[in-house]
Amino acid sequence: MFPIGLGSFSELFSGYTLYLIIGISLINGALLFFASSKFLLVMQQSGYRGKRYFKWLLNPETPYLSRLMLLCLLGLLFFCLLSVCFLSVVGNTITSYMGFLSYVLFVSLYIDSERNVNAKLPLKKTKRLVRLCITYEIILTLLTFGIIVLVNFIAYSIGDEVVGVLRYAPICLIPLLSPYVLFLAYLINEPFENAIKKHIVLKATAKLDSADVIKIGITGSFGKTSVKEILNTVLSQKFRVLSTPNSFNTPMGIALTVKGLDSTHDIFIAEMGARNKGDIKELADMIKPSVAVLTGINNQHLESFGSIETIKNTKFELFEGLTENGVGFFSSESEGAKELFNRFNGEKYSAGINKEGNFAYATDITTDERGMSFNLHINGEKPVKCCTVLLGRHSVSNICLAAAVAYKIGLTPEEIAMGVNRIPALKHRLELLPNNKNIVIIDDSYNSNEDGIRAAMEVLDTFSGRKIVLTPGLVELGKMENVVNLEFGKTLARHADLVIVIGKHNAEMLISGLTDGGFNKENILFAKSLNKANVLLNGIVKEGDFVLFENDLPDNYN
Repeated sequence: MFPIGLGSFSELFSGYTLYLIIGISLINGALLFFASSKFLLVMQQSGYRGKRYFKWLLNPETPYLSRLMLLCLLGLLFFCLLSVCFLSVVGNTITSYMGFLSYVLFVSLYIDSERNVNAKLPLKKTKRLVRLCITYEIILTLLTFGIIVLVNFIAYSIGDEVVGVLRYAPICLIPLLSPYVLFLAYLINEPFENAIKKHIVLKATAKLDSADVIKIGITGSFGKTSVKEILNTVLSQKFRVLSTPNSFNTPMGIALTVKGLDSTHDIFIAEMGARNKGDIKELADMIKPSVAVLTGINNQHLESFGSIETIKNTKFELFEGLTENGVGFFSSESEGAKELFNRFNGEKYSAGINKEGNFAYATDITTDERGMSFNLHINGEKPVKCCTVLLGRHSVSNICLAAAVAYKIGLTPEEIAMGVNRIPALKHRLELLPNNKNIVIIDDSYNSNEDGIRAAMEVLDTFSGRKIVLTPGLVELGKMENVVNLEFGKTLARHADLVIVIGKHNAEMLISGLTDGGFNKENILFAKSLNKANVLLNGIVKEGDFVLFENDLPDNYN
């Protein structure tokens, strides 16, 4: 029987050998943890939903499994190569550890290469992420330990020299298992995370129930964050307002915001997001709003909802959850919102750009490179002049909707106009970006949709000069995704002069739409990533150009 460095198999759990195996297990667990940054990022950006994470993982366009496979093959190949080279020089025991060093080298190089890949959104160090990482690290370490013990047992039982020397080689295959181990860690943590979430949400609900504030809920397929930020700025002219930051529109996001609610606040504004039926009801039950605002309805997140009718019914859950004598506000710019306006039987108001039937509307809209100006009409009162750095007719519509809410809560038209004039640019939502090259750059990269596309094209048409659009297309549209991106390509053909298509995900349909729309193929460029698109843009942009960044896919589409 070939000696493998153990006097007997029982010695595996005694002396330096056990400590060595534990050390190797800890090192491998740490290495694989640092090699998993992309998987952790996608899990976080998928909202810690295993189904969405697995969909990304198993997508043929996802290159990370093939990268891990290459890492495993190279590690295994060089493990065997070093073992052959050093066997006759240093003996079988030391040789088996030399092979492990080659594996460590390749994993380290992989980690370094991943570190240089820029993420669209950085990994956020939350308590939930820390808990997931701890579980993940423990499982990786235990898995490595278990494999080493098992292979040592097999090597001892067989007694073959080659098997003894290569007894650590199976470690080289563990990287391929790491994304699935992460999913296992997620499953293990999920009951605990749900319990934590329930406790925090219940605590926030109780605090909201006892708070003497006006509670406003805002929902819609698009424009929620914009209307929330506009309303927050306008209402702050007269009241102390607390609103959910950024796109905190889930129970946990709202609950964390409620921690900052105190007796000095007059108004609480909650943005309400949804991907499935019942999501808005859960939020409405939590907040119990007295004011409900619907920005509009389209096919955004159709993939998870399944149908437009389900989207409508889900958004209407907010109005069904209003407190007694609650008031509803609806955008008149969306057919879906008009339908729900007619369905709602309580006190209600509509707002939009046109006068017909609207409680608040706008006239005399003008646009230039600094923003827009218009006259705001509310409830038949004398119109007030408003100026804003926001762009697009949809922004005027959003302002009218927010103005209707503010007026009913107690602001005068003059106070509202003052608030409108102070609205800051909304990040990544038709945001004018400063530059020193006399180029107009518009960032509309946040979560674009069909209505957003129409608004962006309207803005595009207001400027002269060559118009360059950079886009990866639209996502999360289910079976409609290809059709929508084909039409998007045709739309771009009518409004743009040069298009840079970013990434492979929608490239085929966008390019087909552009060519079907009669767009010059020489003016269609392709870049694998946003970084490469920016390099390409820097090589062709010139003074007087208008550049539009339309949508930016999250990391789980890259």
